[in-house]
Amino acid sequence: MRKPLLLTLSTVFMFSLLFAQRKTILVETDTRKLNHGNLLPAQTYFDIQVPVNEQTGIVEIEIHRGRNNNNLVEKTTWIRPVNFTGNLAEVPVDIKLKSNSSYTFDIVIYSMLSDSEKVHLNKIIQQNIINYLNATMEANTRGVEISRRNEQTISDLNLIVKKSFRDYQNLRQREFEGFSDIVKLKLQQIDNARLSNAEYNVIRNPGDSMQTANDLKANYANQLTEDLQQIILSEINNYLAMDFVKVYDNLLIKNQVTERTQTVLPLFIGYAGVYLSGNVDDLEYDSQPYAGFSIPFGRGNGAWFSRTSFVLGVFIKNFKDGDGNIITGPVIDRPVFAGLGFRVYDFIHLNAGVIATSVEKQNLSNIKTENIDLKPFIGISAQFNLWLGLNKKQ
Repeated sequence: MRKPLLLTLSTVFMFSLLFAQRKTILVETDTRKLNHGNLLPAQTYFDIQVPVNEQTGIVEIEIHRGRNNNNLVEKTTWIRPVNFTGNLAEVPVDIKLKSNSSYTFDIVIYSMLSDSEKVHLNKIIQQNIINYLNATMEANTRGVEISRRNEQTISDLNLIVKKSFRDYQNLRQREFEGFSDIVKLKLQQIDNARLSNAEYNVIRNPGDSMQTANDLKANYANQLTEDLQQIILSEINNYLAMDFVKVYDNLLIKNQVTERTQTVLPLFIGYAGVYLSGNVDDLEYDSQPYAGFSIPFGRGNGAWFSRTSFVLGVFIKNFKDGDGNIITGPVIDRPVFAGLGFRVYDFIHLNAGVIATSVEKQNLSNIKTENIDLKPFIGISAQFNLWLGLNKKQ
């Protein structure tokens, strides 16, 4: 069995090399053109090359169906690799564009922040936080008066940070997750503070022995608000410790038309194993080459959805069980199967599903379901497109 397996896997590998050529289109940032103004590739995966310099940190590309950027079909991102020295960022596109259709490309290029820009960003965010706290909190001898509820205060603070980072990202692609429970607990402490005990919570210097009770209460209230402010700013500083980038350029390239292609049928050939009977300690299985065609689920916005398809096909040879009995399929004298396919790399697919088997061939007009068994299978295959020669608009 080893020889047929190696032969089939070698065939799959050769198919993958033969059909793994991806087209490449170039973004011209100066002229705001894509692919030199030529038609875009359709019905194939492709890469987008974007010119970058030593300061470019992130390139984001959104592809929208139609003439406007309000129908997202794909979003892909290039993050500068460590020690990258090239002048072109190559961004893979994981969908196939429809033939003779219009698309809009929204490309955002981010550049690394300089040291002075990092300091400036930090100061702006800190000042926004301080201004908000000063506007909503007042420390006096009666306590700390807060004009907003604690939940609303936390929500406002998170929104301030989110808006401050509107034109910024970090190389780890981590969004600010909001202020921690420590901030919430500190707000609760301020709500529950008893200023009558202020003299036990404020450290006095020798010259402060004559402080009045009101002074002590005011100092304690100020101390509580300063502690809250320091906790908040500390969490902001921790987030800002990552490498940040800012928007450098935004290219909106509308109405990019794809080439008109022929109608294609996705075919595949591969090798799969089928479970026949038994348990883990006494497993009975067989494996044979198989072939079939796939029907893509669609493009969608998610990587899983765009890579998945429904598969149908037939095994090229019949199976044998442990007793040497031939296991065939109904009607066509070969096991037939149906299942799901998932593209793992370019034209390499994993397939899994069920096989319809029978111990003997049955006539189409006299099929008995009790003589048909369904067996699970899993396999690997190489997929390619069969051009049907129908120049039909899609």
